[in-house]
Amino acid sequence: MWHNPYIVLQEFVDARKKPHLQNAPQVIYSHREPPLEIRHVPGLLDSESQGYITFVLFPRNYAAGAVREETISRIQIFRDYLHYHIKCSKAYMHSRMRARVSDFLKVLNRAKPEIQASEKKLASGRTFRRA
Repeated sequence: MWHNPYIVLQEFVDARKKPHLQNAPQVIYSHREPPLEIRHVPGLLDSESQGYITFVLFPRNYAAGAVREETISRIQIFRDYLHYHIKCSKAYMHSRMRARVSDFLKVLNRAKPEIQASEKKLASGRTFRRA
C-alpha cells in the first residue's frame, strides 16, 4: 500500500511563500519530531510513520466573527481534506503503474518470435516443417 502524505503536507508549508497566501495561517509540518507544546505528553509515538502538523493562528485569523467561523471550519475539515488528497495521489500512482505495465506488456508481445507459416507444431511439441 503506497501513500505518502509528506509530499502533500510539504506543499502546505511551501504555500505560505506565495504572495497571495500571506494572510493564511502558518502551517508547520515536522516528521517524527513532536511540537514543543506537546513533547511532555506521555505515550507519543516515535516512529518513521509519525508526523505532526501545527497551525499557527494570528489575531487576523480569528478576530472577526465570519473569519473566525471560517477558520474553525477549515481546520475541522482538514483531516478529511488530507485523506482525500492522499487517496487521490494513491489512485494517480496506481493508474500510472497500470499504464506502465500495459506498455511493457505491449513491448514484450512485439518481441515474441513469429511462427512461420511453413512450420507446424505437433501434439508432442516437435516442429514439423513443410518443404
